[in-house]
Amino acid sequence: KFSAAAEAYSEAINEERDSAPLYQNRALCYQKLERWEEAAQDASRAIELSPDSVKAHYIRATASAHLDNLDLAEESYRRALQLSHTESAAYQDSIQRGLYSVLEKRQDVARRREDEEVADSVRIVDEMLQEANNREAVMVGPEEAQNNHSTRRARVHELEERIKLVGQRPDVPEALCCSITFEMMKEPVMTPSGTSFERDAIEQHIRQNGAWDPVSRQPLTLAQLRPNNALKQVIQDFLAKNPW
Repeated sequence: KFSAAAEAYSEAINEERDSAPLYQNRALCYQKLERWEEAAQDASRAIELSPDSVKAHYIRATASAHLDNLDLAEESYRRALQLSHTESAAYQDSIQRGLYSVLEKRQDVARRREDEEVADSVRIVDEMLQEANNREAVMVGPEEAQNNHSTRRARVHELEERIKLVGQRPDVPEALCCSITFEMMKEPVMTPSGTSFERDAIEQHIRQNGAWDPVSRQPLTLAQLRPNNALKQVIQDFLAKNPW
């Protein structure tokens, strides 16, 4: 049915080429069909025509994530979150979950890149050690040179293992930390602007400094704070995988 709906929207777009809702709805159909390139293109066109469309940003973010365009995915998720203050809590949570999945994927990519860089460095050192061993064998004999080579290689292997152990404990992602305390949040709450804070920290800020958001500078009251359950779950998952 989504294919038929997409065709119907295409016919409507031929008649009305500057309608943001038509592009947005066709993008949603493409998303359901997992036609990610087309979904991203239509969502981008909808955003051109209606820059404050939460759904268009959300669709583009989802499609970009599937296309491994993590920069655009993160940008679009964050913009959708900023615009989602009038949406339901469940809808905001789904945007949050999408954003954190992108941040986790980005961290995995960075970790794999670091592993590859370590492996490349070890290969280079191995080659240098082997060249040194060949030269040394001529000077002191093959047996002594091989013993020295084995000792040096063992030290390199020990260093490689230490580097791997350090890499197994990732840095806490910035998105999991409060912008006031700079520590990982335990009870995150979200403001209408889409920013999350540790509950105690933002409540203390409002009481002591006034009713305004310290990041967006927009008016903010205690009644506007909403528990960020999606982020809390992400933090719990992170701690389960990386015991602190």
